[in-house]
Amino acid sequence: MKDEAARICEKGLERGLEKGRSFAQIAASSLYTACREKEVPRTLDDVAAASGVRRCEIAKCYGLLVNEFDLKIPVADPAEYLTRVASRLKVGETVEANALEMLSGAQKAGISAGKDPIGLAASAVYLASLLDGLNMTQARAADAAGVTEVTVRNQSKRLRKVLKVQPERTPRMRPSWHEM
Repeated sequence: MKDEAARICEKGLERGLEKGRSFAQIAASSLYTACREKEVPRTLDDVAAASGVRRCEIAKCYGLLVNEFDLKIPVADPAEYLTRVASRLKVGETVEANALEMLSGAQKAGISAGKDPIGLAASAVYLASLLDGLNMTQARAADAAGVTEVTVRNQSKRLRKVLKVQPERTPRMRPSWHEM
């Protein structure tokens, strides 16, 4: 991985892409590009945390590298992020297996293309947890994946609709007005 990142970084420097950017930005973006090319499940946030370069700067430079070198980056598979999200949430193997089955169904239905893979993985774990009777919240699933609650909510709705999955009950965060 380091060799591939170094190769990309060197090519970028040869083409003069460092103008207006720091070497750290080029290096971090090269690492992220190499991870994406080799299908290593690392997010922009992971690379930003390790490099000390802001996420938005890595994203801009990554786009520049992809365009400049006409790279064909494979689409990230949400299943690659599933284990990370499931372990952060400390859910069991059955929940993880059910979430993997949901992601497979989503891929067959064609709804996973173009969606944030880690957000889709978090949504699948969230739904699988509810189906298993665990008291999982969208906020907890979102926090474990590093995405917003809105992402988990929207992707969960899509998964429920396409896969026709309906948990018996969805936990409520607040009592309704007549319970007060």
